[in-house]
Amino acid sequence: MSDKATEAVEATPEEAVAYAVAALRAGKLAVAENVFAQVLAAFPDHPDALHFSGLMRAQQGKSDEAIALVRRSLDVAPHNPSAWNNLANLLVSANDFDRARDAYLKCLDLAPDFPDALANVGLMLRELGDVDTAEALYRRALDIRPDFAEALNNLATILVARGEAAAAVDLLKRAIELEPRFGDAYTNLGTAYRSLGAREAAAECGWKALALRHGDKVARKFLIYALIETGERDKAIEVARDWLALSPDDPDARHHHAAVTGENVPDRCADAYVETVFDKFAASFDAALSHLGYRAPEFCADALKARIGEPAGRLDILDAGCGTGLAAPFLKPFARHLAGIDLSRGMLAKAEARGLYDALAKAEITAAMLTSPKAYDVVLSADTLCYFGDLNAVMAAAAHALRPGGVLVVSVEALDADDGRPFRLHEGSGRYAHTKAHVEAAATAAGLADIGCVAVDLRMEGGRPVAGLVVTARID
Repeated sequence: MSDKATEAVEATPEEAVAYAVAALRAGKLAVAENVFAQVLAAFPDHPDALHFSGLMRAQQGKSDEAIALVRRSLDVAPHNPSAWNNLANLLVSANDFDRARDAYLKCLDLAPDFPDALANVGLMLRELGDVDTAEALYRRALDIRPDFAEALNNLATILVARGEAAAAVDLLKRAIELEPRFGDAYTNLGTAYRSLGAREAAAECGWKALALRHGDKVARKFLIYALIETGERDKAIEVARDWLALSPDDPDARHHHAAVTGENVPDRCADAYVETVFDKFAASFDAALSHLGYRAPEFCADALKARIGEPAGRLDILDAGCGTGLAAPFLKPFARHLAGIDLSRGMLAKAEARGLYDALAKAEITAAMLTSPKAYDVVLSADTLCYFGDLNAVMAAAAHALRPGGVLVVSVEALDADDGRPFRLHEGSGRYAHTKAHVEAAATAAGLADIGCVAVDLRMEGGRPVAGLVVTARID
């Protein structure tokens, strides 16, 4: 350790902690760790050393240690609202929302006008789907601290989702004026510009976000999409190749590289990619889709009803790729037994909380259906086959899982026949789209008959409708 650091530890514990905190904020984790360790060796119950050691462990990716250290600091000094706020943030990162809520409430009991806690509770509630309360909390935080860049940013994300992109732009510009190196705000400003059709401005924000966030994958994905939309495909490919070179084992990097370059395009998304994406997206999935006019589960349920008539609660149904269970309320009236399968544990936890499934399992849907011969009267898959390219294997598995006379209902994103390919991995979204001909051919090859396809708009994306097909078929 440097002489300067040694001097810090030889000072009072408070001075040493202040030195370590400054090192932590400057990104000098090794220096901070050394000083905190020396303080805690001499003063094991020093609350600030415990608190900030926890935040340091969080930066090192050691979530459990971080939570334990901050809890120890609160055992010693339970009246520290900042520590309660930071504990709650750590618990949110660990998807422990119930304990996070309790910690935020404790913080606000101690400091009712603590803007950071108000904004953080808002963020958690937004991810859990309570957008109105989240907005009210952001606005309250801004009434207390008008120059609160994080609250401006978070409020703007709600406005973008609600279609108020112009107002969001104003908020995000203010946030960036306050914090010029606010990478998240640049990404969100780009999203707002994209919603307004200002695609060049969106791409410019993507470049700034990437520079500020040092290669963060969210910034990379946004920039790739933005460059595709401005027609700068070569630059998008360059970003994707740089990402893959830096992170060759990252399933996100591999997937988006394939989408943009057309190289090594898989027949379906890798399990690791799907699991990673949706585990991270689980908490906010329902809230995000609610603002996009998402109706795939409803469309699929309507198609099922058109096939078999009014629900009578007599069918064994598989929700293949159930996600958070958005289809369950529509399927339950038809079901004697409703099962769901999905690759994401996070999504399955949300589905279980609905209390509508009789069975849930973590599995890849093709493999799971192949192990369940003639088990179901209905197999329904809403907005899942967009993660498959060639549909022959998954259609054959679905036919295998259906009883004679059973019905298959799926939705796919539609690909115009003029594209010349049976399916395509979209460089702008990372999802597959399919031609009607490919869907019908795969269903026929699987032994399915009486195939019907209805054109629908599945949701909005980037201010535009996503064209889809709802497909029904029967097994003889």
